[in-house]
Order: sequence, then C-alpha cells, then structure tokens
Amino acid sequence: MRRMVVLGGGTPLGRRVVDALRRESWVDRVAGIESHHAGRPGDEDLEVIAWTRDHRPLAEYLLKEEIDTVVDCSLVEDRSGRTRRPSGANVISAMYVGAAIADERSPVRSWVVASSSAIYPIGSHAPLLQREDRADARGGDERSASIAEAEDYARSLAERMPDVNVALLRLQELAGGEVRGPLARLLARVVVPRIVGFDPTIQLLHEQDAVSALTWAAEVELAGVFNVASSGVVRMSEAIRVTGHHGLPVLPMPGSPFEGLFDRLGLPFVPPSMNGLLLYGQALDTDKIARAGWHPAFDQLGCLAPLR
Repeated sequence: MRRMVVLGGGTPLGRRVVDALRRESWVDRVAGIESHHAGRPGDEDLEVIAWTRDHRPLAEYLLKEEIDTVVDCSLVEDRSGRTRRPSGANVISAMYVGAAIADERSPVRSWVVASSSAIYPIGSHAPLLQREDRADARGGDERSASIAEAEDYARSLAERMPDVNVALLRLQELAGGEVRGPLARLLARVVVPRIVGFDPTIQLLHEQDAVSALTWAAEVELAGVFNVASSGVVRMSEAIRVTGHHGLPVLPMPGSPFEGLFDRLGLPFVPPSMNGLLLYGQALDTDKIARAGWHPAFDQLGCLAPLR
C-alpha cells in the first residue's frame, strides 16, 4: 500500500488527481498539499506547508507521514488550472521539493512531475511533432526557459539518486469541463480568433487523460521524460467547426496594455503568447509513453466536446 502527497493539491488538476488516487485500492493514504490557504471551497481538506527556500519542513513532513510517492502539480501553472494566463515554471518550487526528496532520511521513492509541452520551440523551423529526445527542447522564451530550468533540477536529482524514480510528464494543452489551458479557453469562445491565412495543426489533452497519466505514472513508479496528449491531432478550422463556434480572421497581436481589457470584454484577439501556436501549430509524439503502457481514453473530438 502506498502513501502519497499531491503538491498543488488545491489547483483544479491537483484536486482531481487527489480524488482519483483516493479511489485506488493500492493507495493507503493521499493528501493534497498547498503552500497557503487560498480561501477556496475545499481548501479545508488541504495540508499547508509554506514554500520557502528551507526544505526542512517538507522533508520532516515526508518522513513523519512515511510518504513514498510525490505527485507534483505545482510546477507549471497553466498545466494545473491555477492561472488564466500562460506562465513559466516555479523554479524555486522545484528546488525546494527536490531538496526535500533528496534528504538523507527521505522515504520517497517516486516523484511524478506535471511539466509542460511549452518547453518545446514553436516556429517555422521547429518540427510539428515534438519528441522527448530532441536536444533543443527549449523554446528560447522566458516561459520555456524556466520550465527547462525546473526540469533540470528534477533530472539532476534522478542522476544523483538512482533509487528515486523521477517521471517528467510534459502535458499538452489541457481541455475539459473546468481545467482548461489557454488554447481551450480560446476555442470555448463564441467567436474564435484565427490568424489570417493560417490553419495550424493543434493538439489537446483532456483533463481526465491528464489525471489518468499522472496517477498511472505514480502507480508504476515511472521514470524518465514523457509527452502526454490525447490521441490524434486536429486543424484549427476543424476544431472551430466541431465546437459550433465561429472563426474570425485577425492579425497577430503584439504585446498591448489593452490585452487584459480585451480579454475581460470577450473581444476576439490572439494573445501574443499564442501567436506562434496559431501560426505554426504544435503536436506531441506520444509513442514513448504508449510503449511504457499508458494510452489516452480521449481523442481530439472528445477534448473539444466540453468546449461546445
């Protein structure tokens, strides 16, 4: 029987992972952990350990509770549902958690990290289908660089401590009833902006597939770097048609102080952070995780269904 914690247990994705693990017969105990109470409904069930540069409180907790598995949904905010805007990774969090797991008394033997496909470059010279073993798996912007740096901390722990299984799951853009990434929120609009003259290939990950992949990785004590996406790909025009919404051709938008206002008013515009994706598209090669034994339950049409 396994004893587990879910870091970022107060996020929409983290809550679903906690609920899923509590239903598993092989789990003896699972707790959701956050760095502070946000005052949201359900926070009463969370355990709070402040995220600081001092890893000892978390290390003491892991030892006291005899935790053998850590599922980390706190690293990349737009893959957890914590924020409405694309963001980078919490590098300090990666250092903090890694140091606690590396403590000489730590009982942890498996660390599953929800990372992000945003680590990959998007552009006219980047491959459409991204593989985990690409040497240049860094997009070059601040967001992807921070994700790569956070992943490096987890990789270094795996190298120093081969007895700890470290799995980095690079989650594709999330779509579901409540857990939605930036692309899914864009597609959920009644009027969906499209960049003039482009019809990129896109790919989504259903929130239930994300939960399934994270819980499965914890169960089998997976190790390594893996892409995670629901099956197939879809063109932007088809995605708009399937959701029953309307596409509106627009020009790419540079950074603007009016972006927040446009967003609140629901006016059609392409956020600058999504220009590359809606120009050139992106998809993940998921053969590696399929060979390891995990398969998604949803295809791209299933991902789009909650967005209608």
